[in-house]
Amino acid sequence: MRLAFFLLLLVNVALYPFVSGLIAGKGDGSEPLRITSQMKPDSIRILPSGGEAPIAEAVAAPDVETVVAADADAPAVCRALDGLSREQVDALTARIGAQQLALQLSEVEQTETTAWWVHIPDMQTRQLAERKQAELRALGVREMIVMADPVDPQKLAVSLGLFKTEAAATELLATLNGQGVRSARIAPREGRAGRYRVEVRGAGPELAALFDSFPALDETTQRTDCQ
Repeated sequence: MRLAFFLLLLVNVALYPFVSGLIAGKGDGSEPLRITSQMKPDSIRILPSGGEAPIAEAVAAPDVETVVAADADAPAVCRALDGLSREQVDALTARIGAQQLALQLSEVEQTETTAWWVHIPDMQTRQLAERKQAELRALGVREMIVMADPVDPQKLAVSLGLFKTEAAATELLATLNGQGVRSARIAPREGRAGRYRVEVRGAGPELAALFDSFPALDETTQRTDCQ
């Protein structure tokens, strides 16, 4: 009995390398051989825990509609011309219409200071104006006239002098102050100059096309930026 046990033990020891795959014949299909022949290290990919293959990050393409909208919302450019004659304004307006340019034109007649007026304003009634004249005569003022106030025709003013320069008006005012006149004022008198300021708004290329084709401007006209 003991002899049979030892014989079986020797047989098991002798067969163990073949059964465990430590000694493998060619093409015997043992597990280490199958693993070696099947595994390709360069093609192994480690998947995330969810089991889904990683997705390559996509590069977002520009939205065409967004680009177009951005161009459409670009701020308009504004250019101004100062000192245009009536004929030049009409010619500029006609050129915009003839070229069918998407431009907006606005105009305002310019004024210029033609004189400086020394006066006492806001005489509510003629009686008050005549009373003021009497006070001025008592202070030694001799040249004066009562007239309607250009700013408010419903009121009267005592005019003391009209000058072409501000310096001359300031000199008279200083003399009147020395005589005790405290209510006199200096105001510019503006007259129509017959010139216009034109502002044109729109896309930059269309503005450039308009001004490049516009006739040469005279020395009284200036190109400026809108305020």
